[in-house]
Amino acid sequence: MMMAGKRLTARLAGCLLLIVLSGCSLIKDPKSLMETPQLTSDKESLINVINSEIKGANIIRPRDVSDVSSIRTPDLNNDGVKEAIVFYETPDAAVRIHGLILEHHEDTWVPKVHFDGEGQVLETFEIRDITGDGRPDIIAGFTSGDEDLQKGLAVYTYDGNKVDKVLTLPYNHFLLDDLNNNNLLDITVVNLKRDQNGTVTTYEFDNGSFKEIATIQLDDPIKEYYNTVSGNITPKIKGIILDAAFGTHYAYSHVIAMIDGNLVDLLPSQDSTFKNFPVLSGDVDGDGILEVGRSEKPRGWESFSYDDIPLFSYYQWDEKEKMKFVMQQYMDLSGRFYFNLPKDWWGNVTIDTKSDPNEHLWFTKIDSGEKVAEIRFFSISEWERYKIDWQLLARDNDKVIGFLSYTEAKINKGEKEIKR
Repeated sequence: MMMAGKRLTARLAGCLLLIVLSGCSLIKDPKSLMETPQLTSDKESLINVINSEIKGANIIRPRDVSDVSSIRTPDLNNDGVKEAIVFYETPDAAVRIHGLILEHHEDTWVPKVHFDGEGQVLETFEIRDITGDGRPDIIAGFTSGDEDLQKGLAVYTYDGNKVDKVLTLPYNHFLLDDLNNNNLLDITVVNLKRDQNGTVTTYEFDNGSFKEIATIQLDDPIKEYYNTVSGNITPKIKGIILDAAFGTHYAYSHVIAMIDGNLVDLLPSQDSTFKNFPVLSGDVDGDGILEVGRSEKPRGWESFSYDDIPLFSYYQWDEKEKMKFVMQQYMDLSGRFYFNLPKDWWGNVTIDTKSDPNEHLWFTKIDSGEKVAEIRFFSISEWERYKIDWQLLARDNDKVIGFLSYTEAKINKGEKEIKR
């Protein structure tokens, strides 16, 4: 079972890198792509004030890879004065994690208020207006250790003098969006009872407190949701996609939307989103609509294992078609590159069965076997001889991965830096 877990982790790591290479983001909310402004000239002064205030404690960064910056500098109370927010830890104290807010006055930073965090580890840290009053709030997730599946979510508000904790909830994942399209940010919390079921609940701030506006229970006897993402699932409907892992490396996805005030699982059948690798859902083609990936065997590979060739087709939810095909992609499971198949290849081109994913791939026409493109791994010295005719697709350690087209097909290049 341990080896199966390692294989799943390796594949997930590869898939995560592929999403980065493709230019697609799976950050929980598109608005969070806007980075909080960071200081430049007085950054050293700020850090010195913080270190003096926390008296030997350690500044900590969130473990969430989407934003690991330790200091954020928004205007929390809309008074035109910028604040700085930082979390720090006191390992030997009864409360391990604390927050500190400072205000910027003229050429210096002034500590304003300390507040308590939760748990032992800072998982995530976001600054968004979740209470709808026009002032950014502090949204933080905590755990008590590396093995924790269950996490604790806290939402803090700051009025210029004090910090109030306005929400605490257990969670496995949370997503910030406006699922009911009422121009107010809501928070959707995903909880999982391992090997039993999952629950998805959406909350909205109303009249001084957070209220549950919709919930759905999922029949999910799984180990984990390895990816969650929110956004538009059609041009007019918002929702979330939960990618669920089961078995050694199998996966499927839920597409959940807010319809008439209720959370609805639009694809309750696991068959429609089944995949043999834990590929990540997201806006893969950059059109602003979320896609779900499904593993497929290329034509001619019917008698081979799914592990041999990682080909995926991506679908968007559609009211009439349910799953509308939008793109096909070959992904290197070691995370070295991806390749989006050109539109005129769909249904017309396959991967030759003599291909080796770690050495040489041939793309051929289904009807004639005619070669249309190649992907090949070269040593650095070999690449010097071939680079005149081949396009650079990616680099990895001592290998150069090249692409050669016999048609007008172009590559979507995702280059990885050579490790030194």
